[in-house]
Amino acid sequence: KRNNESDEVRITSGNYAAVDAYEPGSVAKVITIAAGLETGVVGPNTVFNVPWRAQYGDDLLRDSHEHPDKDMTVRQILVESSNIGTIKVQEEVQLRRHWDFMRAFGLGERTALDFPNESAGIFKEWNDLHGSEKYTVSYGQGLASTPIQLVSAVNVIANDGLYVAPKLVRGFVGKDGDIRPTPPSATQEVISPNTAEVMQSIMTDVVCSGTATRAQATSFIVAGKTGTGLKAQTNGGYEDEFGVRSYYASFVGFFPAEDPQITVLISIDEPPAGTLNRYGGTAAAPVFARLVPSIAHEVGIQPTHNGAACAE
Repeated sequence: KRNNESDEVRITSGNYAAVDAYEPGSVAKVITIAAGLETGVVGPNTVFNVPWRAQYGDDLLRDSHEHPDKDMTVRQILVESSNIGTIKVQEEVQLRRHWDFMRAFGLGERTALDFPNESAGIFKEWNDLHGSEKYTVSYGQGLASTPIQLVSAVNVIANDGLYVAPKLVRGFVGKDGDIRPTPPSATQEVISPNTAEVMQSIMTDVVCSGTATRAQATSFIVAGKTGTGLKAQTNGGYEDEFGVRSYYASFVGFFPAEDPQITVLISIDEPPAGTLNRYGGTAAAPVFARLVPSIAHEVGIQPTHNGAACAE
């Protein structure tokens, strides 16, 4: 529950990671770009002419910020998080094949956690997508995923192309004190190791020079992707009765980028609306940066760089 006067969250209930589903926003662009690279219809240096807005179906879709028409490589499209550029990549992949990749990355299905009341999210069949919705799914609007689905999807990139089914328990301690490990998680190759390596490089650029510069962590190179998703209201739309929109701000990152060991999702429900602080890059990314040293210390990951890792 939120205190309307102080805006502080006083009580939370339920398991947010497995039960709550929300629009992932631009984090979903990771899947679209990876699909383009894996199918070979684009390379990281393929160039598209990208306007800041364009008509798709009955809707005028746009990037988050106005800009003149410009040539952008696929790498730049993800680094700068261009909605229109991502649509252009999706058009090359084609809708049905793109949908198959999103499913392979784990969207639309409950995970192996078998958590009570776990949500499968909202993910329409490809032939049930109509109008502009066929395009907005490429950048994470018009579908919903749980945090555990989203972090597992990005973990495919960190894990060299393998989807690893998430689990909560590593093992059990018997009466004799011996640790009995749980069975290994099921894995499935979603993209090739080569595609994953290219994506790791691009997502490192996202942090070093793109929308996630505030995720930079001292002593580690970080890779990741920001996302800002619109929050559905009880009236079924994106605006409440006062015309106000609410958001989810997200950042999914992994480190060390050159040999990923840890993948983390930071998701903030309703960051301050109407300000620049509502974006994943401004609200969620700094939280990730602050957590990296503590996580690294806890699990025994040694620093890989001295000082600011992106200074080069």
